[in-house]
Amino acid sequence: MSAPRGLATSGTAAMREGRIDSAAVRLLAQRWAVDVKPPLARAAVVRRLVTVLRRLASVLRAEPFQAGAAREIGTDLLAAGLFADPGDGAARGAALASSLRLLRADATLGALGISGPEGAGRMQAALDELAAGFASGFMVGARSVVAAGSLQAAPSAVTVPVQAAVDTRLTVYDQVPLGIAVLTLDGRVLAANPDLTAFLQLGDSHAEPRPFTDFVHADDLPEVVERYGRLIQADPDTQRMDARLVRPDGVIVWVRILASLARDPLGEPSHVIVVIEDEPERLWSRPQEGTVAEQLARLPGASLTEDWLERAFAGGIARVGICALDLDGFFAIVDAHGAAVGDRLLLAVAGRLRYAAGEHLATRTGGDEFTVLIAEPEDVAAVCRVADRLQSALAVPFQIDGHEIVVSASIGVAEGPATHGCPREIRRAADTARSWATALGGGHRVVFDPRRDAGEAARYALVSGMPGAIANGEFRLVYQPLVSLPDGKVRGAEALVRWQHPQEGLIGPGRFIGLAEQSGAIVALGRWVLDAACEQAAGWWRELGEDAPFVSVNVSPVQLAEARWVDEVIEALRVTGLPPRQLQLEITEQAVLGDGTAVTEGLSALRAAGVRLALDDFGTGWSSLAWLRRLPVHALKIDGTFVDGLRHADADTADSAIIGALVEMAHALGLEVTAEWVETGVQAERLSALACDLGQGRWFGDAGPGDWVPGLVRRRMGFDPLAL
Repeated sequence: MSAPRGLATSGTAAMREGRIDSAAVRLLAQRWAVDVKPPLARAAVVRRLVTVLRRLASVLRAEPFQAGAAREIGTDLLAAGLFADPGDGAARGAALASSLRLLRADATLGALGISGPEGAGRMQAALDELAAGFASGFMVGARSVVAAGSLQAAPSAVTVPVQAAVDTRLTVYDQVPLGIAVLTLDGRVLAANPDLTAFLQLGDSHAEPRPFTDFVHADDLPEVVERYGRLIQADPDTQRMDARLVRPDGVIVWVRILASLARDPLGEPSHVIVVIEDEPERLWSRPQEGTVAEQLARLPGASLTEDWLERAFAGGIARVGICALDLDGFFAIVDAHGAAVGDRLLLAVAGRLRYAAGEHLATRTGGDEFTVLIAEPEDVAAVCRVADRLQSALAVPFQIDGHEIVVSASIGVAEGPATHGCPREIRRAADTARSWATALGGGHRVVFDPRRDAGEAARYALVSGMPGAIANGEFRLVYQPLVSLPDGKVRGAEALVRWQHPQEGLIGPGRFIGLAEQSGAIVALGRWVLDAACEQAAGWWRELGEDAPFVSVNVSPVQLAEARWVDEVIEALRVTGLPPRQLQLEITEQAVLGDGTAVTEGLSALRAAGVRLALDDFGTGWSSLAWLRRLPVHALKIDGTFVDGLRHADADTADSAIIGALVEMAHALGLEVTAEWVETGVQAERLSALACDLGQGRWFGDAGPGDWVPGLVRRRMGFDPLAL
């Protein structure tokens, strides 16, 4: 809640040193005089308004700052006859509205020599008091009528003539962007101007006056009641607070409430004048009381977000838009500058977002997370425009405790009907889109895409289902032969994993291996593949003896990082009885070259035990020959993109030259070379001519079940090496 009138706040050097621009003040007064259309001569009004502006400047620049000093200016504006004929309520209301708009403009601050966020905040607080003073001054003229009608009595004692008199007075505010109400001392709404009547949907003016507390949100009710009680006791005679009002249709709005105790001619409390303003940016940019932590705690938060959404989906709003924001790199800022700077930054960000959100509700929903809720957007493009305003508001660096801090935000946008579904769905959609934006590196705005979400949900379902699939035996292995190009014999077979999903059928590794690596499920899956492949190869060994092919198993970089990985390989060989030379492990060069010690030490131990090691997808990475010489590998597998260039008779000679150079280099290092993606006889012939050792691909056979391999081995013994 805001401080009561009279709260002192410290000033800035910029405000102490700024000078009033006399020429600009006079121009401002002239423009003001045109707007208010006064009944007096224009020149006389300009002189009076110059004086008013200088008085306002003195209030703003005073140390300590006392916002309540501006109340007298509001009262004097009314008493000075600067506004239209007192009998013309609509004209006076329009003049007051114009005055408030003009005084809030940036040009006014500049003319008065006021600058910076604190200066703007002081102006907002002063104008709150000015408006309240105007309202109080206007009601002074009605005191005799109010007293005569005993408004402080029970509602049933209020006479129709008195009610009519008060209503007549309130028509002055017909065109003012404020809600004005007169309350009895027991808190019932005796009268309200049309704006507030429509806002609160008060209905029939002759109905029983309703308690004002009927419209206060339950969470704010205790403090509102407590402050109203103090007001009636004149402790003090003015209360200023922020609270949520709940309309009969369920819509919740944050408002600024200024309540003033009015007295009868004998000085006794007679009624309460309430001024209500729902201009959102003022709730976030004015001077605050309390510590930074207390101010953060008072910001509209997650509970208000959920409440707003629940009521929106309960009825009254057709469509809803959400912008979900996450500050990029906030914790790095805290690490660099400290928690105190981080908290002040959050307050400053909240103020800018609230201002940029305009009429929409902005809340802080987490540590560095904010949400903006949009009622009745035209379409998703309208919500995107709000998001872009939020991004622009954060683009200017923040000045926090002498530090210039640059901040950006990742924003997720969601928009949809509030006539069906539930708040949780659209909130989750915005949060999901925000995570997509964050993944792009920060400073991005991403709109929720149901199709993308469905794909990610399906992928998540696959990941979450992997542990159970391993236990249920849903994975199986197929084997593709590695054929010797010189003699056509089957030298090895690569184990390839497939998932026989109970709902989706057979799933290839392209759909789940990457997900398994990201989630860590690849460790358990890789262990199962290793055990199953070793068991199958041990069967080949028992059946074919020395003619049995080795089994080649792919190993993920995630597995290589596991501390017990080498031990698990040795254990699999021991349990299955497979000779170590009958196992080949395929690793990528990026996985090996990214670690200078741990991985290579483990590989060296496996090589010493007799296990074959092959460097997969060679040629796509960044390995150097010097580093390659130190790797404990037996073989290279040339990436298929090079082999693909040999598909036709008129194939690219560059690919041939590259493969020839790789083969020659590998042989010089004592390494065997396997070419992948061999799809045609032309490729097989050219690879053989380039002295490549092994070939793998559909030309030599598709992948098949493990019990199919021994028969293939027998058939290819003494076979034309390049034939099918």
